[in-house]
Amino acid sequence: MENIEIFENACNYFSDNIVKFKDILTEKVDALKDKEWVFEKGNIKVFKADETGRKKRCKVSIGYCLKVEITEADALTTWDEFNMFFKETYVADIERISNNEELGRYEFIAKNTLGDEVRCSIYLANEWNIAQICILGYVSGRYKKADLK
Repeated sequence: MENIEIFENACNYFSDNIVKFKDILTEKVDALKDKEWVFEKGNIKVFKADETGRKKRCKVSIGYCLKVEITEADALTTWDEFNMFFKETYVADIERISNNEELGRYEFIAKNTLGDEVRCSIYLANEWNIAQICILGYVSGRYKKADLK
């Protein structure tokens, strides 16, 4: 595994993992095949300068979204795939938020102690939701490579 202590490396690592997971999911869930996902490049936020004058950066909303109607069985398949895939990454603390599943809202979160996070949110079609699936990542505050030299 690569050194994800550097901002650029962490962004690339999480972007690559999100793409790999999206591709796996597309193969496993028929409703996602041959669909055009919307890519979110994310936004970089810059922290206030620390005592050394350097500024950490974080990146939010890296990922893919797709407005598509999937079934509850597809959502459970997504959970299985999410759990298997991300337990082998730097965000291996995996959680399923089940509070809103009766409303057709599924939320899966993989995170680590640094504050990095990948979320998979699924909304099933019903009177409260617009049917969609989103896989978004968050890279916590790190210094750029140039700042560490």
